[in-house]
Amino acid sequence: MVKKFWDNAAETSVVAGEGARPTRVVFPLSVQIGSVRISPATVLAPMAGVTDTVFRRFIRNLGGCGLIMTEFTSADGVLRAKDQKAKRYLHFYEDEHPISAQLFGSDPQVMADAARIVEDLGFDLVDLNLGCPAKKVVKCNGGSGLLRDLPRIRGIFEAVRK
Repeated sequence: MVKKFWDNAAETSVVAGEGARPTRVVFPLSVQIGSVRISPATVLAPMAGVTDTVFRRFIRNLGGCGLIMTEFTSADGVLRAKDQKAKRYLHFYEDEHPISAQLFGSDPQVMADAARIVEDLGFDLVDLNLGCPAKKVVKCNGGSGLLRDLPRIRGIFEAVRK
């Protein structure tokens, strides 16, 4: 059995000053993506099974998070009107703005059509997932599976931006 580094944090933590050099962290107070101002310049990462509307609103009410994101959603699922799971992922309230929807898929036209639907639903931004390592996503050439096909990524971005 492999022991995870966080199983016993007391043994693996580094005490300040023990070989560590003090650093000064500087970050912007806000960032601008298109017409969307994100202030503070922090983003709640999209996490499957975690970032549902209840969690997002909880984080938004705590303050300190400039942009919140949905769980990643299948672009194919967005296009299928009967896909209730995709609809649930894309439900949000007005107090969640600014909010971004994250889509995954591999077909440029499907991704573009899903992005337009998401935009019509009122999302401020659309994020395209190129990093999910889940086998069921990668085997369909989605998520990090797309990184094997850079021309396809280019085609997706070109289709979505039209």
